[in-house]
Amino acid sequence: MSYPTIRIDHNSRGGWRVELLDGGPAQPVARAVRCPTLEEARRVAYRQATGRQPCELVICDAYHRVTYREVVGRR
Repeated sequence: MSYPTIRIDHNSRGGWRVELLDGGPAQPVARAVRCPTLEEARRVAYRQATGRQPCELVICDAYHRVTYREVVGRR
């Protein structure tokens, strides 16, 4: 099953970019938030996920490889 996705990417400058969902579950639209640390990026992502459950949280490294994946709010 496919869920809307919140994606956290590590950038080349050492920061993190969080793509958040703006639209509804049928047509999510992404906007980006920059965070200095992974911990802050996770807080932002989980805060967004609580209002959009169920959704998928994906964390990628600087080479865009998936290092963590979780479905938040699946019943």
